[in-house]
Amino acid sequence: MFYRRMLYLGQFVAAVVLPTWVLISRGILADGIGWEFLVYLFACPLLFITMVAVSGLIAARGSARINKAVSWWDAAGLTLWYLAIIAYGFWAQPAIAVSIVVLAIAMLWLGFWQLFSETRARFRGFVAEFEQVSRPGGATPPQPQEPRVIVIRSDQDRDDPPTVR
Repeated sequence: MFYRRMLYLGQFVAAVVLPTWVLISRGILADGIGWEFLVYLFACPLLFITMVAVSGLIAARGSARINKAVSWWDAAGLTLWYLAIIAYGFWAQPAIAVSIVVLAIAMLWLGFWQLFSETRARFRGFVAEFEQVSRPGGATPPQPQEPRVIVIRSDQDRDDPPTVR
């Protein structure tokens, strides 16, 4: 649970730190000289946007907000994704880059799927509760009350207060 909570709390920080790590490390390790550095200047902001989108999908789920922890599926996917990004900072191998893209797509899909599943379950519970209340044997609906009528008398009867029926 501790690890999942740390991932939940650090996911937006990782969205800033990891793309910056790739950009700086590729420049320091002399791989990012020339045209390759321009590719990194384009790819790292895309990685940032993708990581923020995945973090937003995770944070949008009620269960993640209540527990302040990601799910086990999220923890596994985020760990693999973060490790691949860190590894790419050291070694610019095409296989690592492909795994980062595949993991990004998988994490987006997983985030949408979990958010959809949880929202669907919550909505079904709401509909079931609504159906139970609307059944004849369910909760009693409020009884209509007779309308209140205020009678105001003319000027000659001003000494008497108005009556309410």
